[in-house]
Amino acid sequence: MFGTMLETPLLVSRILDHAAERHSGSTVTGFVGDMVPRTSRFDVIAARAAATAHALTDLGVSEGDVVAVLSGSRPEVIESMFAIPSMGAAVLSLNVFRSRSFLLAALRDNDVSVLLVDPELLPRALDVIGDLEHAPHVVVFDDEVHGDTTALPGDAQGGQLHALEALLDGRPTTFPWPAVDERTAAALAYTSGTTGLSKAVAFTHRSIWLHSMQMCMAESAALRSGDSVLTTVPMHHVLSWGLPYAAFMTGASIITARPRPGQAMHSGRELAELLATFRPNKVATTPASLQRLLRHLENHPQPLGHLGEVLVGGSPVPEALFDAFVTRHGVTIMQAYGLTESSPIATFARADPHSSATHRRAQILGQGRFPAGVDARIVESGRVLPNDGWSVGELQLRGPWVTARYLGDDSTDRFVDGWLRTGDMATISPRGYLDVVDRVDDIIASGGELISSVELEHAVLRDDRVADAAVIGVPDERWGNRPMVLVHLKPGATATARALWDSLEGHVDLWKRPDHWAFVDDIPRTSVGKYDKRAIRSLHAEGAYRVTTISPGSAT
Repeated sequence: MFGTMLETPLLVSRILDHAAERHSGSTVTGFVGDMVPRTSRFDVIAARAAATAHALTDLGVSEGDVVAVLSGSRPEVIESMFAIPSMGAAVLSLNVFRSRSFLLAALRDNDVSVLLVDPELLPRALDVIGDLEHAPHVVVFDDEVHGDTTALPGDAQGGQLHALEALLDGRPTTFPWPAVDERTAAALAYTSGTTGLSKAVAFTHRSIWLHSMQMCMAESAALRSGDSVLTTVPMHHVLSWGLPYAAFMTGASIITARPRPGQAMHSGRELAELLATFRPNKVATTPASLQRLLRHLENHPQPLGHLGEVLVGGSPVPEALFDAFVTRHGVTIMQAYGLTESSPIATFARADPHSSATHRRAQILGQGRFPAGVDARIVESGRVLPNDGWSVGELQLRGPWVTARYLGDDSTDRFVDGWLRTGDMATISPRGYLDVVDRVDDIIASGGELISSVELEHAVLRDDRVADAAVIGVPDERWGNRPMVLVHLKPGATATARALWDSLEGHVDLWKRPDHWAFVDDIPRTSVGKYDKRAIRSLHAEGAYRVTTISPGSAT
């Protein structure tokens, strides 16, 4: 017997209409120019999204087309993220820090018909599309196109330059959103490419809906009307973790912070200024941004009583960083785990109230518990391991917001029996809590034993003299591989490799301690803030680091 419920499609347009009708007073704050804030109400965002859909239609965009966005975190980006899927097309938010070749390939492979671009990035956009056979229309987030011509450069044919505000002038503020299939692609995102070539994932209207609902649940990010959420996660990073869609679903106001022009990441001072100015009760950010904020607060303290909790993802949070925010600033850190392939959130680290205090601490220091929508298993050599909290294997996922394949890529090495291979080595506890040990490619096989680079990084970061630390494995004639750590000291701090090696006493087993140490002024990171270990390995192979080798009996 089938049920009697209506099969109403789960569409992005319904989230937008709901936000305009029920949460019209909630706001989006984005930044233009040199961090100039611009705030818009949800009903205004919805009206401008409808006008944008009319303008895109006149430029030839129809259902199934791909419209790309190359911009910092401006309110117009949020408008586009709703307008494009709602009209039946798919939005592709491009990473502004990726290479020219990547941007060119993304535009070409997806046959992008319109490119929406930040005025600051227009020269870069024009440089890229000059190599396209058929140029998209280029729409600049501005009142007018500055220059003597609206013709596109190079040999590209077909497109023209337009100013968004000129296109929107006089447009209707409602649009007959089509009733597309909820399985239709609504948004595209590329993986960060930390372990190989970037691949595209196509999120459906249905997956965005279900992921947004999970983000709003009390066991997860717990977004609700009246919240003010500051996110430093850019739109090109998995749609800012899906936060805009979840915020519009519940009426939470959102501040989408961009780095200052020319900067790849937010500085501690900049993040502190944003907190002081907007006083959000929630923040979504990365451990790298939190590290910079903590260092700034050490010398420039400010009250953080308005801040209820910080949602942190991208990489595991060092225990020392977690405790520093809790004890010094009274701020709760909640870790989350996910990937582009999982939309991205797959776990949230809220403690189980039925567990002991010891277990609750372990639960919040790990990556969190899987919700009902995500199935997970640990696999080693084709065998599914028990969820006992100590068996280590590759984490595999499946669920309604986990991708089943890559767009235009039929390779099956990342998918097996309907499960996504994450590339992360991890354990799962009997209560379903995840603890990521390391990346498959980053774990260090030494003398038949496995050493977690993440464990060593967190241990080194316990030392108050250390601002940042990254660990890789390097070849060793006797053991196969041994750990090497890059150390970036805090300003004014001094330390020898031996002193830091000794400071690991009681925190790391003797045989796991790094043999090789290098002091650096900067540690390479990817465009999403993770350690770029491929770059570190390459630099080490080129002899770029001055390395000190420690042995237990030495006096170095």
